[in-house]
Amino acid sequence: MAETLSGTADTILYNGKILTVDAHDTIQQAIAIRGERIAAIGSDRDILPLAGVGAQTLDLRGNTVIPGIVDIHAHLDREGLKSIYPTLEGLGSITSIKDTIRALLAGSAPGDWVVTMPIGDPPNYADMPQSLAEGRFPNRYDLDEIAPDNPVYIKGIWTPWNVPPSVSIANSAALRVAGIDRHTQPPDSSVTIEKDSDGEPTGVFTDTGRYPSVEFTLMRVVPRFTVGQRVEALRESMRLYNSVGTTGTYEGHGVAPEVLQVYKAAWDASEMTVRANLTVSPHWQSVEQAAREMESWGHSFSGPGFGDDFLRVSGYFIQYGGNRYTAEARSTLLPYTGWAGFIQSYHSPDFFAETVRLAAENNIRVNTLVREPLEEVLDVFEAVDHDIPLKGRRWTLAHVLQTTQRQLERIRDMGLLVETIPLTELWLRGTPYLDNPDLADTAVAHRRYLERGVDFSFGTDNKPYNPFATLWAAVARRERVTDQVLGPDQCLTRLEALRAFTLGGARFSFDEGRRGSLEPGKLADLAVLSGDLLEMPEEEISGLESSLTMLGGRIVHQSGDF
Repeated sequence: MAETLSGTADTILYNGKILTVDAHDTIQQAIAIRGERIAAIGSDRDILPLAGVGAQTLDLRGNTVIPGIVDIHAHLDREGLKSIYPTLEGLGSITSIKDTIRALLAGSAPGDWVVTMPIGDPPNYADMPQSLAEGRFPNRYDLDEIAPDNPVYIKGIWTPWNVPPSVSIANSAALRVAGIDRHTQPPDSSVTIEKDSDGEPTGVFTDTGRYPSVEFTLMRVVPRFTVGQRVEALRESMRLYNSVGTTGTYEGHGVAPEVLQVYKAAWDASEMTVRANLTVSPHWQSVEQAAREMESWGHSFSGPGFGDDFLRVSGYFIQYGGNRYTAEARSTLLPYTGWAGFIQSYHSPDFFAETVRLAAENNIRVNTLVREPLEEVLDVFEAVDHDIPLKGRRWTLAHVLQTTQRQLERIRDMGLLVETIPLTELWLRGTPYLDNPDLADTAVAHRRYLERGVDFSFGTDNKPYNPFATLWAAVARRERVTDQVLGPDQCLTRLEALRAFTLGGARFSFDEGRRGSLEPGKLADLAVLSGDLLEMPEEEISGLESSLTMLGGRIVHQSGDF
């Protein structure tokens, strides 16, 4: 018998395999939608008679339906930006790179900039330059052959896509505009200006910082993303995220004011097709400034936040530690943040402790990265928790990597939420665990989180934006070069991973009662998959996409015929 609310439905999806992610992981055949909510779910026999006059009925033809994915470390705004600059994807030699740039110069006037994406293939731009036929990056002299009168700049990778270093390349015209010559000194030890045997810069910059700084210092003359480009990029980003079944995001790493402005523009135009929960990325110079800000307008994003079902702002991202040089260098062009979309800050342990306490006093949720400083952050949070209980406030720990049993108990007892990025930590950067099974077993230890009662979910970190690559990593836990399974005892089942990415993700926005599973009364956010998540070969999971995506019962993506 169908679980149902009273009344008829205006949309029916039937003849499917519906993974409800309810308390019992029920699998049903059909779902009825009235307005923006699920009216009923059950068998075809129970649901089809609920169709009202003129109702839309969609034959799923046996396809799998899941709740919409909620990506809780999405950097959604970033994906569309990648199409603004010409790509060098698929190019395997300096010769082919030069040919591509030569074509880009067609019709350009002398002095016009040519700026491209990095060398290598997205999303990770790995294995460069050894994968190029010449075994090296191009330099200014290579680029000068095709562009003597135009500044050319090949962007370096945004190092969170892969691992440092980030290598960017400028030709002679670009170096002249930037004022860089043989006497120019690097702004920091993390930046190298490569020079030839005569002491002249070759145009190759190597940046080993976690967040590259070259474009904010030496090459700050390179054209920047405009507000208009960011708005258009956000539209494209939402389209792409919808195409892989993502209907919600939580930006726990924070967003800068320039990105808030872009989301507001999309919201004003009623163009939101992803439910976005944004966290504020502040730029405080002192504890006093932080206190004034929280007292003045912190109430507008306290608790679960302020906004509606499509756009909500809640909480702060507060960095523990960080790199002082990087923070200062990247702040020189604020409000511009480049690829980041968030403000990179440096907070001493004392500054962090004081601002975190201020946030608790103002009922403002705190989000912070803990890939390395988990123990220190937990100490600070526990000191606050002693005076201002944190349970129920859903403070979040992002990029969680290694954890001990005692740390998990502390996390659970304070009601903290854990975000992991298994594709990055296991597949992309899993090399340190290959010969250390004990260490691998404690890395993004999802099975142990379940056993200890720790609430967690996944983020893609936009590398790639397809959540099924991340879901696959949590299920398979394989390293990319050797295909070795890392910490096999921590592998999740497919349903467990799906629950973490849907209902678990909704918890980050205090929304598990309204979305994240397919149950009567909840918002009809769902995706019809291109394959059977439960039965397909494991190695094919990462290639899954959505054939049909609904947000509140409204189709926001369709590539299949129903």
